[in-house]
Amino acid sequence: MNDAAKVIDISPEETEARSVAIALPDQALAVKVTDYATKEAANTFFLDCRRARKVIATFYDPKIEEWKAAKKLADDNRAKMVAEKTAAEAPIVEAEGIVNREIMRFDAENRKRREEEQRIAEEKAKKERDEAALRAAAEAEAAGEKEEAAAIIQEAIATPIFVPAPPPPPKLAGSAEVTIWKMEVVDLKALVLAVASGKAPLTYLQANTVAIGATVRAQKTSFSCPGVKAWPETQRRSTGR
Repeated sequence: MNDAAKVIDISPEETEARSVAIALPDQALAVKVTDYATKEAANTFFLDCRRARKVIATFYDPKIEEWKAAKKLADDNRAKMVAEKTAAEAPIVEAEGIVNREIMRFDAENRKRREEEQRIAEEKAKKERDEAALRAAAEAEAAGEKEEAAAIIQEAIATPIFVPAPPPPPKLAGSAEVTIWKMEVVDLKALVLAVASGKAPLTYLQANTVAIGATVRAQKTSFSCPGVKAWPETQRRSTGR
């Protein structure tokens, strides 16, 4: 039987404590504090609850520690395997990066060349269009059709140049170029101001409750911060006496 399938043994003491615990909430509802005597009785009930918890803790805590140690061992072994895998893959990742950068360099140069060819083709087409329009306008003007000549020029200017784009480069089998957008917060204050002014959503920020809580516990009643509410909460604890 593997560790994951183990069934926790229930000791008689723990079983008794759990049986007692089941009835405690109903008993607690019957506790009413009306004077110091009933307050003392309520405190005795509270301490009994704490003793019951200690019985249960005595049983479970060692087992929890065993599982904690087993988990740590498993986590350590997993981390070791991940590190070994990363080290084993490192030369492959390096080789992939070298080849990928070479492919990306070629693609960038090829894209630039294609754009330049497209630009030259469009300029050539524009030049041929304008020259043809000028010739037609000159013929119209020679024939005394000045308005027709002007219309020919205006039509040529208003007509967009369309040059078919060159065919796309062939695709590679088994791989594809993927564009991934990344981000970095370079000015936290500017981001906060953007959220405050409504230019960015509130979800872009997250309150540091650990830092705020530490300040509240340190300053207590003197703590004051817009948007943060702090209050004391009294709890009863066993002093062990």
